[in-house]
Parts: sequence; structure tokens; C-alpha cells
Amino acid sequence: MSNNQVTKINYKRWVYKNCWTPLKIINNKLEFPTDSQGQLVIPENNILVKIHYASLNPVDEKLRHVTFLPPVMTHGMGKDFSGEIIALGSNVSKFHVGDFVQGFHPGVLTSDGTFSEYLLINTELWKFKTEIAKVPDNTTLEQASAWPLVLGTAMLLMDKLPIQNKKVLVLGGATSVGRYLTQLLKIEGASEIVVSCSPRSQALVEELGATKIVNYRENVLNQVLENVKDKPFDYIFDCWGGNMLFPDIKQILVKGGAYRTIVGDQAGSDLVALIWGTLRSICRAMVSSANLLDYSYSYVLVGDKNPGWIDKAQEYIGSGKVRIFIDKVYDFEELPAAINYIETGQAQGKLIIKLSTTD
Repeated sequence: MSNNQVTKINYKRWVYKNCWTPLKIINNKLEFPTDSQGQLVIPENNILVKIHYASLNPVDEKLRHVTFLPPVMTHGMGKDFSGEIIALGSNVSKFHVGDFVQGFHPGVLTSDGTFSEYLLINTELWKFKTEIAKVPDNTTLEQASAWPLVLGTAMLLMDKLPIQNKKVLVLGGATSVGRYLTQLLKIEGASEIVVSCSPRSQALVEELGATKIVNYRENVLNQVLENVKDKPFDYIFDCWGGNMLFPDIKQILVKGGAYRTIVGDQAGSDLVALIWGTLRSICRAMVSSANLLDYSYSYVLVGDKNPGWIDKAQEYIGSGKVRIFIDKVYDFEELPAAINYIETGQAQGKLIIKLSTTD
């Protein structure tokens, strides 16, 4: 029951209108009635989170570059977050006020993002639902904000595939997703984990579980063919982008095997590469769905077809068997500097944006 008092929460967030308008900080306000105990009364299926940290993913900036809509509304930026629950709707029973949580916020059907001091989450969205879980005891809030999107994507690449005793190729093993994928493949018992990366990253990916290395600075196809002289791969997971393997795919991938990509056919980070690679990937996936290939091919996005994945991801993190990677931590106002750095391709872990001065 409300006591007719209203609490106002003033906060800041980063927004943009389309790819031609600048990214900027704006002031926002939330207003909620309070009950007789002074607790905020928010919509029954909602969770209000005070965000402590949010992490920057390459896809965040790519989405801004492909937003061509007229500049009539603002779009938030950011998908990963960690923070504290400060209010719950009456229908939310899984969490409590004061819980520290991390999550993945798609923001597809909303105009908000996680580079925001507060986030109001609707738990009942039909699709593109925000996934949220309590922070494991062995994880800091900085670390908690670093893994949801990339670990969730790695899990989706493996989804419903038996991994035990399988021979697997990971293209882009030193990417954020590739690092988590390599670790999960080792945990799940893959017999061979062949990983493409640069010589600089070789020691790291071997430490994470790679059994053989393909140097992507040299001829990748020749090295892959050398690795299948005795036996083809059961699965290929592409975290890098490229189509150099397809002319010889029948030699490389076992009949009935799986090729899954998160980046499409075209390597690169510019807009043309993104669009062209995605279109080629969609066409190949359509051919695969019509059973016209000797293997299954799919283009995957986190959150697609695997609701509740974050609970399993939390178990991986809580076990201590999965290593979390952080490169730099930036203050809230330094988001543009973080974007400039991530676009260099030199980041060796997540870039974290700090939103709260308390931990």
C-alpha cells in the first residue's frame, strides 16, 4: 500500500540517436511511490538495479554504427552489467532487495542500456529478455560485469552438442568469446581443441586448453588441412570471421558435423564487413536448414533459444574453473576513450565502465 509519497531518482546515462549523432550523457529521472515502510513500489514484474559496473563489447559499437533510424528517439548503449537490487516488483520472488547481481540486458525492445546509473528491468518480456543472476561469492563486481555476453555466447555455440571426446576447431581462440569457449571445451571433455590465434596469444590459449595452434598470420587453410590428415573435425566454432575453409569443407568437417559462427563469413570490424559477412552467413544458414549441406551451419546470437543460460554460466564462474579477463577499468565519463581503445583491436580482456563509487 502506498503512503502517497513519491521518491525521485535522478541519474545519468549514455545515449545516442543514430549512427550520425554523437554519443552523449543525459540526465534521466525515475519516480516511484513508497509503501508504509518506505520501500519503493515498482511495477509488479520489474527489478530496479543500481549499476556498479558495465562492460563494453565490440557489438555495442557495431550496433551504433548500423542504427540508421531518424533521430527521433534515444538509444542506450551497453549490455553487460553488475550491481545491487534496490527494489523488486511484487511478482518477483527469485531475488531480494540488497542482492548483488550480474546480467545481460539485450535492450532490443527498450531504449535503455547498461551504461546507465540505474536500470529498470522487465522480467516478463516475451523475447529478448534480460538474464540476471546473483554474483558468485568468488567474484568481484568488476569481474561479474565482464562475462555475461561473452560466456553466454560461448555456451550458445556449444548448445545441445555432445562435446566429450570430440575434435574441435576454434577460429579466433584469443577473442573474448574464444577464450571462454576454449575453457568450456576443456571442461566438457573435448579430445582435441585446435585453436587459431596469433603467436602472441599462443601461450595463453594453450593454458586455457588448446591442444594445437593454427597461426592465423600464416596460411590458415593449409594448417587446418594438415590437422585433418588423420581425422576431420566434428565441430568448427567461428569467433573470428572468414570463409577460407569452405572450398575444402568436406575434407575438414565430418559429415553430419556442425559449423557455428557468431561473426559471419567476412573477417573485419568495419560496417561493410559486418553487413556482407552477416548476409552471406544468413544465406548459408538457409541452405543448411533446407538440408542441402553435408553439415549443419548456423549463425548464433546469445539469448537465442537458450533461456536461463545465465544460471549455468553462473555455475561455471562459481566453480572457479573459468578464468575472467579484464584489460582496463574506465570511469563513467571515459566511455568514448574505452570505445577508441576497443576499436584498435588490441584489448586483451574486457573494458569495464565504473558507474558507482561504492563497491
